[in-house]
Amino acid sequence: MQKVMEQFADRIREYYDDPLIPLARQFSFRRPPTMGELRRPPQVLLLGNHSSGKSSFVNHLLGIDVQKTGVAPTDDGFTIITHGSVENDLDGHAVVSNPDLAYEGLRHFGDQLVTHVRMKVRKVPLLRNATLVDSPGMIDEARAENGRGFDFPGVVRWFAERSDLVLVFFDPDKPGTTGETLQVFKESLGGMDHKLLIVLNKMDQFQTLHDFARAYGALCWNLGKVIPRKDLPMIYNTFVPIEGRPRSGLQMDDFEKARADLIDEIRRAPSRRMDNQITQMSGFAERLRLHAFVIDEAALRYRRARERAYGILVLLLIAAGATLFVTGLVMALPGLLVVALAGVAFLEMFSFPRTRTRLIDGFDQIFERHHDNEFLMRERAEDLHALWAEVKPRARKIAEKRGLQSFVRLRHSDRVVLNTLIEEDIPRLRSELYTALQKAAEAEEDPASD
Repeated sequence: MQKVMEQFADRIREYYDDPLIPLARQFSFRRPPTMGELRRPPQVLLLGNHSSGKSSFVNHLLGIDVQKTGVAPTDDGFTIITHGSVENDLDGHAVVSNPDLAYEGLRHFGDQLVTHVRMKVRKVPLLRNATLVDSPGMIDEARAENGRGFDFPGVVRWFAERSDLVLVFFDPDKPGTTGETLQVFKESLGGMDHKLLIVLNKMDQFQTLHDFARAYGALCWNLGKVIPRKDLPMIYNTFVPIEGRPRSGLQMDDFEKARADLIDEIRRAPSRRMDNQITQMSGFAERLRLHAFVIDEAALRYRRARERAYGILVLLLIAAGATLFVTGLVMALPGLLVVALAGVAFLEMFSFPRTRTRLIDGFDQIFERHHDNEFLMRERAEDLHALWAEVKPRARKIAEKRGLQSFVRLRHSDRVVLNTLIEEDIPRLRSELYTALQKAAEAEEDPASD
Protein backbone atom coordinates (compact mmCIF):
# COMPACT_ATOMS: atom_id res chain seq x y z
CA MET A 1 0.00 0.00 0.00
CA GLN A 2 2.75 2.45 0.96
CA LYS A 3 4.56 1.81 -2.32
CA VAL A 4 1.40 2.62 -4.27
CA MET A 5 0.94 5.86 -2.33
CA GLU A 6 4.52 6.94 -3.04
CA GLN A 7 4.19 6.18 -6.75
CA PHE A 8 1.05 8.26 -7.13
CA ALA A 9 2.48 11.05 -4.96
CA ASP A 10 5.38 11.30 -7.42
CA ARG A 11 2.99 11.49 -10.36
CA ILE A 12 0.96 14.23 -8.68
CA ARG A 13 4.15 16.21 -8.00
CA GLU A 14 5.08 15.89 -11.67
CA TYR A 15 1.76 17.45 -12.73
CA TYR A 16 2.34 20.35 -10.37
CA ASP A 17 5.87 20.84 -11.70
CA ASP A 18 4.56 20.90 -15.27
CA PRO A 19 2.21 22.51 -16.23
CA LEU A 20 0.52 23.85 -13.07
CA ILE A 21 3.25 25.72 -11.19
CA PRO A 22 4.68 27.55 -14.27
CA LEU A 23 1.20 28.74 -15.29
CA ALA A 24 0.35 29.70 -11.70
CA ARG A 25 3.46 31.89 -11.59
CA GLN A 26 2.76 33.38 -15.01
CA PHE A 27 -0.69 34.56 -13.90
CA SER A 28 0.10 35.21 -10.21
CA PHE A 29 -2.34 32.52 -9.10
CA ARG A 30 -2.38 31.35 -5.51
CA ARG A 31 0.48 29.30 -4.12
CA PRO A 32 0.34 25.58 -4.93
CA PRO A 33 0.91 22.99 -2.19
CA THR A 34 4.51 22.78 -1.06
CA MET A 35 6.46 19.56 -1.30
CA GLY A 36 6.16 19.30 2.49
CA GLU A 37 2.36 19.49 2.25
CA LEU A 38 2.30 16.85 -0.49
CA ARG A 39 4.51 14.52 1.53
CA ARG A 40 2.83 15.00 4.90
CA PRO A 41 1.02 12.06 6.51
CA PRO A 42 -2.78 11.72 6.31
CA GLN A 43 -4.59 14.24 8.50
CA VAL A 44 -7.96 14.30 10.29
CA LEU A 45 -9.48 17.59 11.50
CA LEU A 46 -11.93 17.55 14.40
CA LEU A 47 -14.37 20.47 14.75
CA GLY A 48 -17.32 20.99 17.04
CA ASN A 49 -19.13 23.07 19.62
CA HIS A 50 -17.43 23.39 22.97
CA SER A 51 -18.40 20.44 25.20
CA SER A 52 -19.37 18.35 22.14
CA GLY A 53 -16.91 15.64 23.19
CA LYS A 54 -14.11 16.10 20.64
CA SER A 55 -11.30 15.82 23.16
CA SER A 56 -12.92 12.85 24.89
CA PHE A 57 -13.21 11.13 21.53
CA VAL A 58 -9.51 11.81 20.81
CA ASN A 59 -8.51 10.31 24.16
CA HIS A 60 -10.72 7.27 23.57
CA LEU A 61 -9.40 6.85 20.05
CA LEU A 62 -5.74 6.96 21.12
CA GLY A 63 -6.20 5.09 24.40
CA ILE A 64 -4.36 7.79 26.37
CA ASP A 65 -5.30 11.09 28.01
CA VAL A 66 -3.64 13.43 25.55
CA GLN A 67 -6.28 16.18 25.64
CA LYS A 68 -7.97 17.96 28.54
CA THR A 69 -11.72 17.41 28.82
CA GLY A 70 -14.56 19.17 30.60
CA VAL A 71 -17.99 20.75 30.27
CA ALA A 72 -16.55 24.28 30.11
CA PRO A 73 -14.20 25.27 27.25
CA THR A 74 -10.82 23.69 28.07
CA ASP A 75 -8.70 24.58 25.03
CA ASP A 76 -8.63 27.70 22.85
CA GLY A 77 -6.01 26.48 20.38
CA PHE A 78 -5.37 24.05 17.54
CA THR A 79 -3.58 20.93 18.76
CA ILE A 80 -1.77 18.78 16.19
CA ILE A 81 -1.34 15.24 17.50
CA THR A 82 1.12 13.20 15.44
CA HIS A 83 3.25 10.07 15.67
CA GLY A 84 6.86 9.95 16.73
CA SER A 85 9.29 7.56 18.34
CA VAL A 86 10.01 10.11 21.09
CA GLU A 87 7.15 11.86 22.87
CA ASN A 88 7.41 15.63 22.74
CA ASP A 89 5.36 18.83 22.90
CA LEU A 90 6.10 21.78 20.58
CA ASP A 91 4.79 25.34 20.70
CA GLY A 92 3.40 27.13 17.67
CA HIS A 93 6.57 28.95 16.68
CA ALA A 94 8.52 25.69 16.62
CA VAL A 95 5.77 24.09 14.51
CA VAL A 96 5.43 26.78 11.83
CA SER A 97 9.19 27.37 11.49
CA ASN A 98 9.96 23.73 10.66
CA PRO A 99 9.57 23.19 6.86
CA ASP A 100 9.42 19.41 7.34
CA LEU A 101 6.15 19.74 9.30
CA ALA A 102 4.21 21.43 6.46
CA TYR A 103 2.54 24.04 8.69
CA GLU A 104 4.51 27.09 7.51
CA GLY A 105 1.39 28.47 5.84
CA LEU A 106 -0.11 29.25 9.26
CA ARG A 107 2.30 32.20 9.53
CA HIS A 108 -0.06 34.05 7.19
CA PHE A 109 -2.65 34.30 10.00
CA GLY A 110 -0.30 36.18 12.32
CA ASP A 111 1.40 35.66 15.67
CA GLN A 112 -1.91 35.63 17.55
CA LEU A 113 -2.81 32.40 15.76
CA VAL A 114 0.69 30.93 16.02
CA THR A 115 0.58 31.26 19.81
CA HIS A 116 -2.63 29.19 19.72
CA VAL A 117 -1.02 26.27 17.87
CA ARG A 118 0.77 23.36 19.52
CA MET A 119 1.95 19.93 18.52
CA LYS A 120 1.94 16.77 20.62
CA VAL A 121 4.09 13.87 19.46
CA ARG A 122 2.97 10.52 20.87
CA LYS A 123 3.99 6.89 20.35
CA VAL A 124 0.52 5.63 19.47
CA PRO A 125 0.18 3.15 16.56
CA LEU A 126 -3.00 4.73 15.17
CA LEU A 127 -1.15 8.00 14.63
CA ARG A 128 0.95 6.25 11.99
CA ASN A 129 -2.25 6.18 9.91
CA ALA A 130 -3.37 9.73 10.58
CA THR A 131 -2.33 12.94 12.30
CA LEU A 132 -5.20 14.40 14.34
CA VAL A 133 -5.92 18.13 14.61
CA ASP A 134 -8.14 19.04 17.56
CA SER A 135 -9.64 22.53 17.31
CA PRO A 136 -11.05 25.09 19.77
CA GLY A 137 -14.68 24.50 20.68
CA MET A 138 -16.95 26.74 18.64
CA ILE A 139 -18.95 29.31 20.53
CA ASP A 140 -22.02 31.54 20.20
CA GLU A 141 -20.12 34.65 19.09
CA ALA A 142 -20.47 35.32 15.36
CA ARG A 143 -18.95 38.77 14.91
CA ALA A 144 -15.79 39.38 12.84
CA GLU A 145 -12.87 37.22 14.00
CA ASN A 146 -15.10 36.02 16.87
CA GLY A 147 -13.03 37.94 19.41
CA ARG A 148 -10.25 35.36 19.09
CA GLY A 149 -7.69 37.77 17.65
CA PHE A 150 -7.27 35.78 14.44
CA ASP A 151 -9.35 34.72 11.46
CA PHE A 152 -10.90 31.57 12.91
CA PRO A 153 -12.97 30.60 9.82
CA GLY A 154 -9.90 31.19 7.65
CA VAL A 155 -7.71 28.97 9.82
CA VAL A 156 -10.37 26.24 9.84
CA ARG A 157 -10.51 26.39 6.04
CA TRP A 158 -6.71 26.17 5.87
CA PHE A 159 -6.68 23.00 7.98
CA ALA A 160 -9.76 21.56 6.26
CA GLU A 161 -8.27 21.97 2.78
CA ARG A 162 -5.20 20.04 3.91
CA SER A 163 -7.09 17.34 5.79
CA ASP A 164 -8.26 14.04 4.37
CA LEU A 165 -11.20 13.76 6.73
CA VAL A 166 -13.14 16.46 8.60
CA LEU A 167 -15.27 15.40 11.59
CA VAL A 168 -17.79 17.92 12.92
CA PHE A 169 -19.10 17.08 16.40
CA PHE A 170 -22.43 18.20 17.86
CA ASP A 171 -23.97 17.48 21.23
CA PRO A 172 -27.57 17.27 22.48
CA ASP A 173 -27.44 20.71 24.13
CA LYS A 174 -26.38 22.63 21.01
CA PRO A 175 -27.22 20.61 17.90
CA GLY A 176 -25.67 23.01 15.39
CA THR A 177 -27.03 26.30 16.73
CA THR A 178 -23.90 28.26 17.70
CA GLY A 179 -23.15 31.29 15.57
CA GLU A 180 -19.56 30.25 15.02
CA THR A 181 -20.60 26.78 13.84
CA LEU A 182 -22.94 28.20 11.22
CA GLN A 183 -20.23 30.65 10.14
CA VAL A 184 -17.70 27.86 9.72
CA PHE A 185 -20.07 25.81 7.58
CA LYS A 186 -20.73 28.81 5.33
CA GLU A 187 -17.18 30.19 5.09
CA SER A 188 -14.84 27.29 5.77
CA LEU A 189 -16.32 23.97 4.67
CA GLY A 190 -17.84 24.78 1.28
CA GLY A 191 -16.95 22.25 -1.41
CA MET A 192 -15.68 19.67 1.10
CA ASP A 193 -18.66 17.33 1.22
CA HIS A 194 -16.50 14.45 -0.02
CA LYS A 195 -14.51 14.40 3.22
CA LEU A 196 -17.01 15.74 5.74
CA LEU A 197 -18.48 13.49 8.47
CA ILE A 198 -21.15 14.74 10.88
CA VAL A 199 -21.15 13.32 14.42
CA LEU A 200 -24.01 13.69 16.91
CA ASN A 201 -22.18 12.72 20.08
CA LYS A 202 -23.16 11.90 23.66
CA MET A 203 -26.03 9.56 22.77
CA ASP A 204 -25.73 8.10 26.27
CA GLN A 205 -27.17 11.33 27.68
CA PHE A 206 -30.60 10.63 26.19
CA GLN A 207 -33.11 8.95 28.45
CA THR A 208 -35.94 8.63 25.92
CA LEU A 209 -36.30 8.14 22.18
CA HIS A 210 -38.33 11.35 22.06
CA ASP A 211 -35.37 13.38 23.37
CA PHE A 212 -33.08 11.81 20.78
CA ALA A 213 -35.53 12.46 17.93
CA ARG A 214 -35.92 16.10 18.95
CA ALA A 215 -32.15 16.72 19.03
CA TYR A 216 -31.61 14.82 15.77
CA GLY A 217 -34.35 16.80 14.05
CA ALA A 218 -32.91 20.11 15.30
CA LEU A 219 -29.49 19.14 13.97
CA CYS A 220 -30.90 18.22 10.54
CA TRP A 221 -32.84 21.49 10.44
CA ASN A 222 -29.76 23.57 11.21
CA LEU A 223 -27.54 21.66 8.80
CA GLY A 224 -30.11 22.12 6.06
CA LYS A 225 -29.61 25.88 6.33
CA VAL A 226 -25.85 25.74 5.77
CA ILE A 227 -25.25 22.68 3.58
CA PRO A 228 -26.54 23.44 0.05
CA ARG A 229 -27.59 19.90 -0.79
CA LYS A 230 -30.93 18.19 -1.24
CA ASP A 231 -29.74 15.25 0.86
CA LEU A 232 -27.79 15.73 4.07
CA PRO A 233 -24.56 13.79 4.68
CA MET A 234 -24.70 10.73 6.90
CA ILE A 235 -24.84 11.54 10.62
CA TYR A 236 -22.91 9.25 12.99
CA ASN A 237 -24.95 8.97 16.20
CA THR A 238 -22.56 7.76 18.86
CA PHE A 239 -21.00 8.31 22.26
CA VAL A 240 -17.72 7.91 24.11
CA PRO A 241 -17.99 5.53 27.07
CA ILE A 242 -17.04 7.40 30.23
CA GLU A 243 -16.83 5.68 33.59
CA GLY A 244 -19.35 6.95 36.14
CA ARG A 245 -21.73 8.53 33.63
CA PRO A 246 -25.41 7.57 34.26
CA ARG A 247 -26.72 4.87 31.96
CA SER A 248 -28.95 5.97 29.09
CA GLY A 249 -32.49 4.75 28.68
CA LEU A 250 -31.79 3.86 25.03
CA GLN A 251 -30.25 0.74 23.55
CA MET A 252 -26.58 1.48 22.86
CA ASP A 253 -25.73 -1.24 20.33
CA ASP A 254 -26.31 0.85 17.20
CA PHE A 255 -24.48 3.82 18.73
CA GLU A 256 -21.49 1.65 19.58
CA LYS A 257 -21.45 0.34 16.02
CA ALA A 258 -21.52 3.93 14.72
CA ARG A 259 -18.46 4.70 16.87
CA ALA A 260 -16.65 1.67 15.45
CA ASP A 261 -17.57 2.76 11.90
CA LEU A 262 -16.29 6.25 12.63
CA ILE A 263 -12.98 4.89 13.88
CA ASP A 264 -12.73 2.69 10.78
CA GLU A 265 -13.11 5.81 8.63
CA ILE A 266 -10.19 7.39 10.47
CA ARG A 267 -8.10 4.26 9.97
CA ARG A 268 -8.87 4.52 6.24
CA ALA A 269 -7.34 7.98 6.10
CA PRO A 270 -4.24 6.78 4.19
CA SER A 271 -6.35 5.51 1.28
CA ARG A 272 -8.34 8.74 1.34
CA ARG A 273 -5.10 10.70 1.33
CA MET A 274 -4.14 10.09 -2.28
CA ASP A 275 -7.69 10.49 -3.56
CA ASN A 276 -7.94 13.83 -1.76
CA GLN A 277 -4.62 14.92 -3.24
CA ILE A 278 -5.98 14.20 -6.70
CA THR A 279 -9.16 16.12 -5.81
CA GLN A 280 -7.04 18.99 -4.49
CA MET A 281 -4.98 19.04 -7.69
CA SER A 282 -8.13 18.94 -9.80
CA GLY A 283 -9.60 21.89 -7.89
CA PHE A 284 -6.33 23.81 -8.17
CA ALA A 285 -6.17 23.15 -11.93
CA GLU A 286 -9.81 24.13 -12.57
CA ARG A 287 -9.46 27.37 -10.62
CA LEU A 288 -6.14 28.14 -12.31
CA ARG A 289 -7.68 27.56 -15.75
CA LEU A 290 -10.59 29.89 -15.02
CA HIS A 291 -8.27 32.51 -13.49
CA ALA A 292 -5.83 32.37 -16.42
CA PHE A 293 -8.41 32.22 -19.22
CA VAL A 294 -10.37 35.23 -17.97
CA ILE A 295 -7.28 37.37 -17.33
CA ASP A 296 -5.74 36.31 -20.65
CA GLU A 297 -8.89 37.30 -22.57
CA ALA A 298 -9.07 40.67 -20.78
CA ALA A 299 -5.35 41.27 -21.39
CA LEU A 300 -5.80 40.44 -25.10
CA ARG A 301 -8.67 42.92 -25.40
CA TYR A 302 -6.60 45.53 -23.56
CA ARG A 303 -3.61 45.08 -25.89
CA ARG A 304 -5.89 45.36 -28.93
CA ALA A 305 -7.44 48.54 -27.53
CA ARG A 306 -3.96 50.02 -27.06
CA GLU A 307 -2.92 49.01 -30.57
CA ARG A 308 -6.04 50.56 -32.07
CA ALA A 309 -5.63 53.78 -30.11
CA TYR A 310 -1.97 54.17 -31.02
CA GLY A 311 -2.72 53.19 -34.61
CA ILE A 312 -5.35 55.91 -34.88
CA LEU A 313 -3.00 58.44 -33.24
CA VAL A 314 -0.17 57.59 -35.66
CA LEU A 315 -2.46 57.83 -38.68
CA LEU A 316 -3.76 61.20 -37.50
CA LEU A 317 -0.22 62.48 -36.97
CA ILE A 318 0.90 61.22 -40.38
CA ALA A 319 -2.08 62.88 -42.04
CA ALA A 320 -1.48 66.13 -40.15
CA GLY A 321 2.26 66.06 -40.97
CA ALA A 322 1.56 65.43 -44.66
CA THR A 323 -0.92 68.31 -44.74
CA LEU A 324 1.59 70.67 -43.12
CA PHE A 325 4.29 69.59 -45.56
CA VAL A 326 2.06 70.02 -48.64
CA THR A 327 0.82 73.43 -47.53
CA GLY A 328 4.35 74.56 -46.78
CA LEU A 329 3.77 74.96 -43.04
CA VAL A 330 6.89 72.98 -42.20
CA MET A 331 7.67 75.33 -39.33
CA ALA A 332 4.60 73.94 -37.52
CA LEU A 333 6.05 70.44 -37.34
CA PRO A 334 7.60 70.98 -33.84
CA GLY A 335 4.11 71.88 -32.65
CA LEU A 336 2.85 68.64 -34.12
CA LEU A 337 5.43 66.79 -32.03
CA VAL A 338 4.08 68.48 -28.93
CA VAL A 339 0.56 67.40 -29.94
CA ALA A 340 1.82 63.82 -30.39
CA LEU A 341 3.35 63.78 -26.92
CA ALA A 342 0.16 65.23 -25.48
CA GLY A 343 -1.83 62.52 -27.26
CA VAL A 344 0.39 59.79 -25.80
CA ALA A 345 0.10 61.30 -22.33
CA PHE A 346 -3.70 61.47 -22.63
CA LEU A 347 -3.90 57.81 -23.68
CA GLU A 348 -1.59 56.57 -20.92
CA MET A 349 -2.99 58.71 -18.12
CA PHE A 350 -6.71 58.77 -18.89
CA SER A 351 -7.91 56.59 -21.75
CA PHE A 352 -6.02 53.36 -21.06
CA PRO A 353 -6.69 53.30 -17.27
CA ARG A 354 -10.42 53.67 -18.02
CA THR A 355 -10.20 50.84 -20.55
CA ARG A 356 -8.39 48.64 -18.02
CA THR A 357 -10.99 49.35 -15.34
CA ARG A 358 -13.83 48.65 -17.78
CA LEU A 359 -12.29 45.31 -18.78
CA ILE A 360 -11.67 44.23 -15.18
CA ASP A 361 -15.23 45.21 -14.28
CA GLY A 362 -16.31 43.07 -17.22
CA PHE A 363 -14.67 39.87 -15.91
CA ASP A 364 -18.16 38.42 -15.33
CA GLN A 365 -19.05 38.85 -18.99
CA ILE A 366 -15.78 37.26 -20.10
CA PHE A 367 -16.42 34.32 -17.76
CA GLU A 368 -19.96 33.83 -19.06
CA ARG A 369 -18.84 34.11 -22.68
CA HIS A 370 -16.14 31.50 -22.09
CA HIS A 371 -18.74 29.06 -20.71
CA ASP A 372 -21.74 30.07 -22.84
CA ASN A 373 -22.20 26.52 -24.17
CA GLU A 374 -22.38 25.03 -20.67
CA PHE A 375 -24.84 27.71 -19.57
CA LEU A 376 -26.95 27.23 -22.71
CA MET A 377 -27.12 23.48 -22.08
CA ARG A 378 -27.46 24.06 -18.32
CA GLU A 379 -24.46 21.79 -17.74
CA ARG A 380 -22.64 22.47 -14.45
CA ALA A 381 -24.06 26.01 -14.34
CA GLU A 382 -24.28 26.15 -10.54
CA ASP A 383 -20.84 24.55 -10.08
CA LEU A 384 -19.26 26.98 -12.55
CA HIS A 385 -20.78 30.02 -10.89
CA ALA A 386 -19.64 28.77 -7.48
CA LEU A 387 -16.15 28.21 -8.87
CA TRP A 388 -16.05 31.68 -10.39
CA ALA A 389 -17.20 33.22 -7.10
CA GLU A 390 -14.05 31.75 -5.50
CA VAL A 391 -11.71 32.76 -8.33
CA LYS A 392 -13.00 36.24 -9.16
CA PRO A 393 -11.75 38.22 -6.11
CA ARG A 394 -8.12 37.17 -6.61
CA ALA A 395 -8.33 37.55 -10.39
CA ARG A 396 -9.51 41.15 -9.96
CA LYS A 397 -6.92 41.90 -7.33
CA ILE A 398 -4.04 40.57 -9.44
CA ALA A 399 -5.25 42.31 -12.61
CA GLU A 400 -5.57 45.63 -10.76
CA LYS A 401 -2.20 45.26 -9.08
CA ARG A 402 -0.15 44.09 -12.06
CA GLY A 403 -2.02 45.80 -14.87
CA LEU A 404 -3.37 43.82 -17.81
CA GLN A 405 -0.47 44.79 -20.09
CA SER A 406 2.03 42.85 -17.95
CA PHE A 407 0.57 39.40 -18.63
CA VAL A 408 2.32 37.29 -21.27
CA ARG A 409 -0.10 35.80 -23.81
CA LEU A 410 -1.29 32.33 -22.90
CA ARG A 411 -0.06 30.00 -25.63
CA HIS A 412 -2.43 27.69 -27.46
CA SER A 413 -0.29 24.72 -26.40
CA ASP A 414 -0.69 25.71 -22.73
CA ARG A 415 -4.46 25.80 -23.15
CA VAL A 416 -4.45 22.35 -24.71
CA VAL A 417 -2.23 20.91 -21.97
CA LEU A 418 -4.34 22.42 -19.19
CA ASN A 419 -7.62 21.24 -20.74
CA THR A 420 -6.20 17.75 -21.30
CA LEU A 421 -4.96 17.56 -17.71
CA ILE A 422 -8.37 18.48 -16.26
CA GLU A 423 -10.59 16.55 -18.65
CA GLU A 424 -8.50 13.43 -19.33
CA ASP A 425 -5.33 13.01 -17.27
CA ILE A 426 -6.78 13.59 -13.79
CA PRO A 427 -9.83 11.30 -14.28
CA ARG A 428 -7.51 8.61 -15.64
CA LEU A 429 -5.11 9.06 -12.72
CA ARG A 430 -8.00 8.64 -10.25
CA SER A 431 -9.17 5.48 -12.01
CA GLU A 432 -5.65 4.05 -11.96
CA LEU A 433 -5.38 4.86 -8.24
CA TYR A 434 -8.57 2.92 -7.43
CA THR A 435 -7.30 -0.07 -9.39
CA ALA A 436 -3.86 0.04 -7.75
CA LEU A 437 -5.31 0.38 -4.23
CA GLN A 438 -7.67 -2.52 -4.82
CA LYS A 439 -4.83 -4.74 -6.03
CA ALA A 440 -2.65 -3.69 -3.09
CA ALA A 441 -5.46 -4.47 -0.63
CA GLU A 442 -6.01 -7.89 -2.21
CA ALA A 443 -2.28 -8.59 -2.02
CA GLU A 444 -2.21 -7.68 1.69
CA GLU A 445 -5.15 -9.99 2.37
CA ASP A 446 -3.51 -12.84 0.41
CA PRO A 447 0.31 -12.51 0.67
CA ALA A 448 0.74 -15.91 -1.04
CA SER A 449 -0.58 -14.40 -4.29
CA ASP A 450 2.59 -12.32 -4.78
